[in-house]
Amino acid sequence: MIIGGSLRKSILFILLTLVSFAFADITVEYKSSLASEVIKTIKIESVDYFNVFELNKTFKANISDDLLDQRINVNIYGEQLIFLMDSSLLQYGSDYFNMTHNIIQQDGKYLLPVEFLTKILPHIFSSKISWKDSKLIAQTPIDNSISRIVLDPGHGGKDPGAVGYSKKNFEKEVVLELALKLKKKLEQQLDVVVLLSRDKDEFVSLQQRTKFANENSADLFISLHCNAHRNSKVDGIEVYYLSTAKTDEARAVEAMENQVVYEYEGGKEAVKKYDDLAFILADMAQSEHLEESYNLGANVQTALVSATKAYDRGVKQANFYVLRGAFMPAVLLEFGFLSNKEEEKKLITSSYQDKLIDSVFIGIRDFKMKYDQMQ
Repeated sequence: MIIGGSLRKSILFILLTLVSFAFADITVEYKSSLASEVIKTIKIESVDYFNVFELNKTFKANISDDLLDQRINVNIYGEQLIFLMDSSLLQYGSDYFNMTHNIIQQDGKYLLPVEFLTKILPHIFSSKISWKDSKLIAQTPIDNSISRIVLDPGHGGKDPGAVGYSKKNFEKEVVLELALKLKKKLEQQLDVVVLLSRDKDEFVSLQQRTKFANENSADLFISLHCNAHRNSKVDGIEVYYLSTAKTDEARAVEAMENQVVYEYEGGKEAVKKYDDLAFILADMAQSEHLEESYNLGANVQTALVSATKAYDRGVKQANFYVLRGAFMPAVLLEFGFLSNKEEEKKLITSSYQDKLIDSVFIGIRDFKMKYDQMQ
């Protein structure tokens, strides 16, 4: 059968298009028993692109966008790559690489040219990744997802923490009960290991708490507390992350939570340990996680206030000793004021505690989903 010229051209165009799209997807094979993955691509104006979040699936990359600086940060194998939005450039250390074609933003997605996969990635990670037979051959990726959480029930042992309006309830008891409940829920419903800085009524110094988190390679550190105030009418929920206290109220809470160092850890000499060069360096390391700490705190605060209808005291910054030196996103939660008669009653009620736990769980879960790039 003879096919007309125009029809023949149409069929040829379709076949070429099908071949082009079939060939475009990139297979990633690992130098281990890990099953191979496929990076889906899309052709735009004859150039192959892929969604940057495909790097999370294939290389467990941690990805974040910085709209202020107009860049996308991608961490692969523990190394940071910086893509400059609306350009073809990426930065690795002090070097710049040209991907030939610009990054494209489309439907809320960031699309990178496939040339990054076939040429630049194998060059940057030459000891780990190679481009061979139209495939990427790669070492097993480092899993950067949140898998280990340390919950830190405040106070304990000789340090009772805040004392209830009734004089019958103590912060150390309430937050331990909350921590045990939260641990159970997190481990049941998320794929995480949860460790407690204390699981009974014992005294643990503030320095030991973050040391415990660091030694156990925690991905999140969450310190649980109840508040107190001279004015028994003061109430509400607030969340803190590490920085210099910005308000008088924040400084007051900071002073109260840090008072344990003076009273139970050796006074001025103990304070000096928290302010020496080692802790200054630790602060610098922790400062890398300040944005993540804020985001975690904001998630938790929103969920807590929404569920409990408590007064929203906000997400604040303060220089808590217990957060200093934590080399991971870290927040301190103040669930309410034991010094307030009504809030004390709520804080010791099982149904209200369940609301608090469900809310913190939601905040952690949503943060983890975004952090792990599960989209």
